[in-house]
Amino acid sequence: MDSTADYDVIILGGAFSGAASGILLRRWMPNARVLIVEKLPAFSRKVGEATVEISSYFLHKVLGLYDHLSREHLPKHGLRYWYHDHPERDLHRMAEVGPDEIPLLPAFQLDRARMDEHLLATAVAEGCALLRPARVTAVEPGWPLNTVQVETADGARALTARWLIDATGRRALLAKQLGVHQRVDRHPTAALWGRFSGVTDLDGVDVIGRDPRAPRLPDIKAARRLATNHFCGYGYWCWAIPLAPGETSVGVVYHKELLELPDAPTAAERFERFVRSEPGLRELLAHAELDRDDFLTYGHLPYRATRYADRGWALVGDAASFIDPYYSPGLDHASMSIYATCRLIEDELTGRLDDAALGARLDTHNGQFHRSYDRWIEALYLGKYEYIGDAELGGAAALWDTGMYYMGVVSPVYRDIEALANPAFGPDVFGAKAAWWLMRFINRRLVHLARFRRATGNYGARNTDWRVLVRSPGLERAAAPFIRQAAGIWLQVEREYWWTRLRRGLWRMPLREPVPKAPAARSAAK
Repeated sequence: MDSTADYDVIILGGAFSGAASGILLRRWMPNARVLIVEKLPAFSRKVGEATVEISSYFLHKVLGLYDHLSREHLPKHGLRYWYHDHPERDLHRMAEVGPDEIPLLPAFQLDRARMDEHLLATAVAEGCALLRPARVTAVEPGWPLNTVQVETADGARALTARWLIDATGRRALLAKQLGVHQRVDRHPTAALWGRFSGVTDLDGVDVIGRDPRAPRLPDIKAARRLATNHFCGYGYWCWAIPLAPGETSVGVVYHKELLELPDAPTAAERFERFVRSEPGLRELLAHAELDRDDFLTYGHLPYRATRYADRGWALVGDAASFIDPYYSPGLDHASMSIYATCRLIEDELTGRLDDAALGARLDTHNGQFHRSYDRWIEALYLGKYEYIGDAELGGAAALWDTGMYYMGVVSPVYRDIEALANPAFGPDVFGAKAAWWLMRFINRRLVHLARFRRATGNYGARNTDWRVLVRSPGLERAAAPFIRQAAGIWLQVEREYWWTRLRRGLWRMPLREPVPKAPAARSAAK
């Protein structure tokens, strides 16, 4: 380790990604001098409240925080999807796709302010130094010495470190300064969200009914309320995530070329008008109140870093990239980028990498995360908002994507923790390429089927009184039933597609471009 620098590692940002990086570095290298610089005196709530299996594994198995998770946060009962065919459709008649039972692997719904504070306190307990509140006024990257200008209540200071980690989230402080931050315009999505109090219990009598012998929704072993509930329509989806204090996070994500939100004087009013009129959510929010002081928006969601790391610096979590909150992948990406970055820095600081080996390791690191982003957005997200509001198409995709996630991403990590350093689709091997090719093909095919269904008036044909309630997937081959179920739904839609084309003689129908925007008063079938 470099004794000429003030620190071995300076971490910019002390929330999830920064604190977790500090924890790992100190646990793996007890003598490492690690400083965390955090500008906020206290963390506020933020999105990224729902974990899935990789981020849960990271929090539970890698960081060892299960006690805190089980006491201070809620268990998550999977992903659940709701679809409607009419703006006035009641919840109990909406199409539903989701697990019938409690998930086999743990996941959690997080109060992010509470989670981030606990992570930062844990990092300090592990031996990280902390400057808080402190404002970074300048960064001078270099090798083998970085300089950071910091301003605190005690005045300005210049600090040096061999390694610099940017964990500043969407601020992407270092990525923007280095010119590696890049907006992604081929997936033009935006989001609005807030927290509501008084949300109707999805498992309570107001929804299920007062007589358990004749429930309005089918009885299942899981709790619908504890899932991340998705209320889906053409060009958008809304989330409802329960939080431990009793509030519910509600948000809408929409494709800006496919949907326009209602007109209103303020963004908060546009948001409320939309979610309060959304089938399903309308019933849950009937007596709920939005905390106007806890409402935020993102005008454009996806961005990326063209380079994740170089000699002396690295980007982790949202400081590096973001695609889309559908499927809650943000904390998965953060977990993998943190683990890979800390392994790289550990190997360099402990002398396992000479300069040539470090260069090769950086090339591998950057190549994997660059490929992962490109393949992930193509395999899962480009065009998805065109079919997301059709229960069969959106449901088949959700089942397929979940099954492939369990088989190709979750299972390797449970077999070998070092797989956390390999982001999904990132390794330059045949298996990753084949999975990407297959999932990209299916995603594109579902887009084509959605355009055909809208053109022929069959979009959302089974968005009422149609349910797919499945067993929770398991590891390895135990995820195959999800894929088989998805394939069955998809092939049924394909049969209908080819029969309709044959019967109507629609062989030359052009379906290459998205259809025009849906109006704010939605109807998935129209």
